[in-house]
Amino acid sequence: MTAATCTITPDQQADLAVKLDALGDAVSAAQATFERQLGQSFAIEGTPGSPDCDAVTFGSTVALTGDDANFTFAIVCDDEAASQVARWMFEIPREDEPGLADTADALNEIPNVAAGMWKARRDEKGERYQLGLPMFLRGSTWLRFFSKGVNAISQRMVGPEGIALQIVLIWQTGVKPGGIQSMSTEITQTADASAHLPVNVLQEATQAVVNTCDVQMGLPLEIEDNPADPREAAVDYGSNIALTTPEGGGWNLAVMGDRSSCEKLTRVLFAMEDDETPEMEDLADGIGEIANVAAGVFKASRLEAGQSVQIGLPLFMEGRGCIDFFASGLHGLSQSLNGPDGIVVHVIIIWQEG
Repeated sequence: MTAATCTITPDQQADLAVKLDALGDAVSAAQATFERQLGQSFAIEGTPGSPDCDAVTFGSTVALTGDDANFTFAIVCDDEAASQVARWMFEIPREDEPGLADTADALNEIPNVAAGMWKARRDEKGERYQLGLPMFLRGSTWLRFFSKGVNAISQRMVGPEGIALQIVLIWQTGVKPGGIQSMSTEITQTADASAHLPVNVLQEATQAVVNTCDVQMGLPLEIEDNPADPREAAVDYGSNIALTTPEGGGWNLAVMGDRSSCEKLTRVLFAMEDDETPEMEDLADGIGEIANVAAGVFKASRLEAGQSVQIGLPLFMEGRGCIDFFASGLHGLSQSLNGPDGIVVHVIIIWQEG
């Protein structure tokens, strides 16, 4: 487990220059986006470092997946900065407080546009990436607890009236995400090559989680009859991972559950004692591992259906994180799975219309 507050290790120094170059492109793209979209200028303050998680209330991320490297582009800020960005975006009077919908849409717009610019700049350097969906996030847990090999670097920027925010670039070194453990079963869920509707995708993702828990943990899970709105699910923790396509967008797969279920899953995965309480790092690793391997199984299932999918980086969620609010154009479906000892797992697919 790595934490964003840790110093970059000596083993990472060799490619730090590459990451700094990528962060530089991300910052330049964000500055250009603020200027073009909002008519606001932001200046770099200080030097790159670890994200300041204490200054993060809201954020928005976009996955950038490639054959050889994966990044997550994020903009994060506190309440004051988020409200001001929404006011600029939608010309809301200063005395009015923007609603959550406006805040999410405004924060999503910046990395969504800036990530496209970043992609174009990296294309010029011989790198090819696919763009995921913009995801609005609350809190900072997803920046505090990362899966093994995942790291983050941040640049603080300051705009008019002292409004400050951070541009964060998250990456993984050493291991390719998605199905890093070998699966010993064949994929039994075969889809028609033209079946790209969310319900069909949700069925494949659900089967991938069932297969993962069966093979990796010896844990049988039964699928409930009908999918539901994920915002109705009782969840406390989860892991969210992007699944991108060459056409753009794709989906986000989230594996979530309440505290009791997540602790039980973690104990089973790591062979812990029944009375042992997993630490937050254990929960992040455990749920992230399940989502990561399931994403690899899902990727294989999509390939059988004739569609190429790239896998992004797993981000750990404390609270409802990625599902308590969907910004404009985003939708979600949830499928519940029931296991022994009262375990309930919610498999959630998030997608964008149009």
